[in-house]
Amino acid sequence: MAEPGDLSGPPPTPVPTALEPALSTPAAVPDAQPDDALPDDALPDDALPDDAQPDATRPDEEPAARRPRTALLLVGALLLGPLLGAGIGYAVQQHRPPTPLPALLPAAAPAYPAAHLDAQDSAAIAPRPLAIDGDLRPLLLPRPDGAQDWDDFGLADSGDWESISQIAMETGHSADNFTQLATNGFRRAAVTSWQKDGVKYRVQLVQYFSDNSYSALAAMSSMRFTGTPFGGGMAGAYAAPATQETYADTTESFYHGRALTRRGDVVVDVEAFGTAQVSADVVRDLAKQQWERLA
Repeated sequence: MAEPGDLSGPPPTPVPTALEPALSTPAAVPDAQPDDALPDDALPDDALPDDAQPDATRPDEEPAARRPRTALLLVGALLLGPLLGAGIGYAVQQHRPPTPLPALLPAAAPAYPAAHLDAQDSAAIAPRPLAIDGDLRPLLLPRPDGAQDWDDFGLADSGDWESISQIAMETGHSADNFTQLATNGFRRAAVTSWQKDGVKYRVQLVQYFSDNSYSALAAMSSMRFTGTPFGGGMAGAYAAPATQETYADTTESFYHGRALTRRGDVVVDVEAFGTAQVSADVVRDLAKQQWERLA
């Protein structure tokens, strides 16, 4: 036992208090394995848990797809159907008697007639061309008795041809008129005019190209003209309203009568201008007479 005041002995071990944690780190405890523990490979398979069982298939291997039996049946039917049909048809046709074919050469070979046809006789029996295929000016209505000359507002000479620009300038919408005429297939036109009993009359024939059979009908439709239908196989209508109209670019008023019809690809346009109401019957009769001359 050491004496008090003897410092030669070992120093006392400090005791940690509750307020000061121990500074020493506990020593690592090695993993202890009992001597009787068995290795993992020595355990039976059923000893491992379910989630520890190895997967029988690899993740990169997919199960084999089932063969599409329906697709195979359809392909087989498509292949065998034509073969069976051809075989059955051949078997049926084989037992039928052969069908005789017509002779390749006619009984009598064609030959030119012995007698030559005269050129005049040939022209006489040939179909006559339509009157509207020739010059339109002789087909215009003649001036009635007692009628005087009228310059047709200075647009065209009476009984002569009329150009597309002259027709377009007849109203105040010359640009639109020109476009409609060109679109509908304008070919040519002829006009005649006269004055009688204070009324100015104008008869115009406008022909459109025959390769477009709808052109003349389209031209009539574009004029937006309504009135009393002719009837009796004549297309179109006529009218002479009791209301006054005004000339383009002027303040002068007038009464207007008009009849519109067509024969084939030729449009017949009859107009009347008067200081009093125009007779609708006169306009109608002029249109009928002009229509008959085109036959």
